[in-house]
Amino acid sequence: MAHATNDVQAVQLAAGMGLVALTDTLVLGTAAIGFMLYINPSLTLVALLPMPFIALFARTISKIFYERFQKVQASFSELTERARENLAGIRTIKAYTQETAETNRFDQTGRNYIAENLRMVKISGLFSPMSLIFTNLSMALVLVIGGKLTILNTITVGDFVAFNSYLLLLTWPMMALGWMINLFQRGSASLGRIQEILNTTSEAAEIVETPKKSLTRGDIESRSLTFTYPGSNLPALEDIHLRIKPGQLVGIVGRTGAGKSTLCQLLPRLYNTPIGQLYMEGEDIHYWPLDELRRAIAVVPQDPFIFADTVRANICFGNPDASTDEMIKAAEAAHLLDEILALPQQFDTILGERGVTLSGGQKQRLTLARALMLSTPLLILDDCFSSVDLETELAILANLKRYLKARTTLIASHRLEAMRTADVIFVLEGGRLREQGSHDQLLAQEGIYAALYRRQKLEAELYEKEVIGKG
Repeated sequence: MAHATNDVQAVQLAAGMGLVALTDTLVLGTAAIGFMLYINPSLTLVALLPMPFIALFARTISKIFYERFQKVQASFSELTERARENLAGIRTIKAYTQETAETNRFDQTGRNYIAENLRMVKISGLFSPMSLIFTNLSMALVLVIGGKLTILNTITVGDFVAFNSYLLLLTWPMMALGWMINLFQRGSASLGRIQEILNTTSEAAEIVETPKKSLTRGDIESRSLTFTYPGSNLPALEDIHLRIKPGQLVGIVGRTGAGKSTLCQLLPRLYNTPIGQLYMEGEDIHYWPLDELRRAIAVVPQDPFIFADTVRANICFGNPDASTDEMIKAAEAAHLLDEILALPQQFDTILGERGVTLSGGQKQRLTLARALMLSTPLLILDDCFSSVDLETELAILANLKRYLKARTTLIASHRLEAMRTADVIFVLEGGRLREQGSHDQLLAQEGIYAALYRRQKLEAELYEKEVIGKG
């Protein structure tokens, strides 16, 4: 937030008022020095003797000020982030009775911000008095030497008075120099912080050699796909060979950390893969224009994001021109229609910030409805039913079978019971593809999938007995 507020404002002031003041200073300073030279060049050199010291002092001060202003802006960023975090996590803070601790942390962050500001002000406050000292020294030299020249009739009294008037005219540019250095150093430091963001490159670079037709089928193939996250030494996926046909409902299952989400993130190229390892419609994904590739994929992430807008605006976010009938069908397929109709203003109900008025399951189903509004050949559901009960998840998957028809659908999930309806299931373990087949085929293999399925089934039965026993 600091980049969008304080930093932008600092650059704006430097580029606006700073340039105006600089122009004013140059015009006045040049005119004053020109008239002084016209009256008496020797006396002008005497008057300008302190100027090199002002320049040297200004250069030293500006470097220190630049560094301290950067620290002030970094401290302000920390302060705004702390405030945003506390507001967003207010429920968690209250639930863990950490109000006092968080108040103290925020207070300490505020004190750090004040301390950094004071360190900066101590430097910026030095320039004006130092400039005044050097300016007064210049005037004293002129009074002494100029007075002597006047007594000796080297210059007239009128020229001496005029010279002092022009020297006073030069005083404003000298005093303004400190303010301008302050302003430009603020702008320079802020511009550097803004450019860090503007110069950030996308993780996925375009490699487009020839125009391509639109993605329409949604078939996927990986050939020895291996991927390692930046900064990590261990591959998240290793030697993955798989083929997904158009229109299939595909399950991707495995334990936590098996690589399910990683595979889902590689398809829309949120991360780059080596060339020659991942294909869509027979073409390496690197040779599809990035916009075209992502336009063909609808992703429902693990962590849903809800805008502080109406239900309608959230569902139609990717397709604002959609009809009401299309929106209702998407909500119905996401098993959310009845709950929306029960809201005070139904589809026009305003949701709180990040959907604070919705439950976790409702948020996930709302983002699913949003994805269903896009007519993409590929739909990726990245463990997006973690907050939904099994019965609702099965109902949603049954709806998707009817709703999606020929669209390819990938479902990454830890809940194996929901994989019964999948055409093919890929089982990941430690970043490797260990098994593949239908639900019944994998159970018959008595491998990883069968063991996970039996374990989940046993856990569900034990939970039911415990609940019934308590009841």
